[in-house]
Amino acid sequence: MAFQVKQFEWAIELLVKEFESTRFETDKARKARLLGLSHDMLNNYGEALQWYDVADQYYQSERSSLELAQSLKKNERYRDAAQLYAEMHSKYRNQDYRRESVFCQDAIKQQERINEFKVESFQVNTAAADYSPVLFEENFIIFSSDRDGSTGNKTYKWNGRSFSDLYVSDRNGRQIYGFDAIINTESNEGTVCFTKDFQEIFFTRCVSTETRDQTCKIYYSQRPNGFWLEPEPLMFFDDNTNFGQPCLIEEDSVLIFSAKLPGSDNYDLYASVRLGMGWSEAELMPSSINTTRDEKFPTSYNDTLFFSSNGHMGYGGLDIFSTYLRSDGSWTSAKNVGIPINSGADDFGLIILEDQNGNNNIIAQGMFSSARNTGMNDDIFKYIHYRIEKEEVTEDIAVNEDTSLDKEYLIYLSGRVVENIYENGDPNADIISKEPIDNALVQIRFELDTINEVAENGLFLHKLSTDQTHTLIVKSRDHLSKQVKIQIPNFESIRSDTTISVEIALDRIVYDKEIIISNVYYDFDNWDIRSDAEPALDSLYEVLLINPQLNIQLASHTDCRGEELYNQELSRKRAESVVEYLETKGLDKTRFTAVGYGERRPSVDCVCQDCTEEQHQANRRTTFTILKL
Repeated sequence: MAFQVKQFEWAIELLVKEFESTRFETDKARKARLLGLSHDMLNNYGEALQWYDVADQYYQSERSSLELAQSLKKNERYRDAAQLYAEMHSKYRNQDYRRESVFCQDAIKQQERINEFKVESFQVNTAAADYSPVLFEENFIIFSSDRDGSTGNKTYKWNGRSFSDLYVSDRNGRQIYGFDAIINTESNEGTVCFTKDFQEIFFTRCVSTETRDQTCKIYYSQRPNGFWLEPEPLMFFDDNTNFGQPCLIEEDSVLIFSAKLPGSDNYDLYASVRLGMGWSEAELMPSSINTTRDEKFPTSYNDTLFFSSNGHMGYGGLDIFSTYLRSDGSWTSAKNVGIPINSGADDFGLIILEDQNGNNNIIAQGMFSSARNTGMNDDIFKYIHYRIEKEEVTEDIAVNEDTSLDKEYLIYLSGRVVENIYENGDPNADIISKEPIDNALVQIRFELDTINEVAENGLFLHKLSTDQTHTLIVKSRDHLSKQVKIQIPNFESIRSDTTISVEIALDRIVYDKEIIISNVYYDFDNWDIRSDAEPALDSLYEVLLINPQLNIQLASHTDCRGEELYNQELSRKRAESVVEYLETKGLDKTRFTAVGYGERRPSVDCVCQDCTEEQHQANRRTTFTILKL
């Protein structure tokens, strides 16, 4: 019961007694597993490993072995983890285990880079949780902590600690004091970010009531005349959504934050654009960033976005990854920042600090949070990455086989196949969620070869052996097949193992239902295809090309203005022009029929003279219908 309500300190005390008193091995295995999970939630990685090992000895299963392997990673026993993952791959034939084994072997190599870094504990750290530092007014650090002395007298049932507040210190970790009293309250105040002029603040506050557990929201305040105003919550979703950490990018014009929506088991990153005094509707960030697990703690530096994830390939718990926005508006694949910034424990909240001394031997320096001190809470660490002069080597050493192998890195293509779920099942409505498609066929096409992968539970993984552009063709029963082109980075340009993540969203085949082709417009009293309509029709062409079994009806509709017979003829000609366009692209004309409905089937049923221009526009539409033969 204590475990179910997330009171892990209490759960450990009870479970130890229950483990000792039971005589049945299956019960001992179950109690040991719950003890491992409880210690994991409290960052007690050493104790967690002991209990996972006990659970696996009493009742070995794929789950017990996986949890033991994951715990070995968190304790940085990468050699043992690599061996266990290899044994699991041999036994269960799951390619994820093979990838994990290779990655653990890479972690051993990564640990050799530690002489390039200086990592040390920040002076503010206590036995409590101290985390998520941010720079404030150039010379101060704001961080979160649940140390004794925080505002209020409540305790967090999860770990028995005080509620957290925001604290201030100088850059050396001295002169620590609580942040502004209007920001710190009896509730939990967490991760914070500021605008570049430090006149606006965004932070997480978690509030509990008598009827519900803590719910976290992002709060916002300004400080005109040097005083912070009463913070107000930003309402992107409903009250049942749990928000994580905020971050600003693009000159403070875009807010990135973590959130877990109702019904979801994981946190994802969302983005909202500043609109005058408000913010746009939050949009889910792409699958190159979000995975089926947690993405949290976004931070930024110049044009780079950092975030933590346990869904991308990592070294234990949460790892820090980097990405940046390309000129075409797409995000690059997530890149692990590597050891020693990342460790077997949870690592998060990376910030970059400018070098104030102009030291040419420093590549980068900054701060981050980590639970790497086993048996302790989260701490803040400072790091400096030094430029190490490479010793000259002879030609014989340069071609040494072991040395060259150290320079070879792996690129994995990691994919997620999902189905778009539309509101009320209407393909013309908004997408409200996405669900994994089990056992979809993924064809990975190279110049001279095609490899087939099966997406078990919607997920697939493939190790790439060439950096040429790859084409994916994804097929699933009762869904429209889809083709996606993936650009692979040049092998010589990568400096660590890289995973390219992609999400392919398929639509279910819906027969005898008109589906609107968006952005297909015509000039007044004309039926010629305009150039701005071609992208939408080209997308339809791609769907039909990759789904040769489909026959469709193309239809055009007008609004109610004008003579009925004239509108009928005009819509017919417009539908025929779409068919002709698709024929010129090379599709067989026998797959199409063209119909003009004129004004007979309005999308919005309104009295003509009272219709708004938006309603008229909704009625002027081009559609296609998949015909069931």
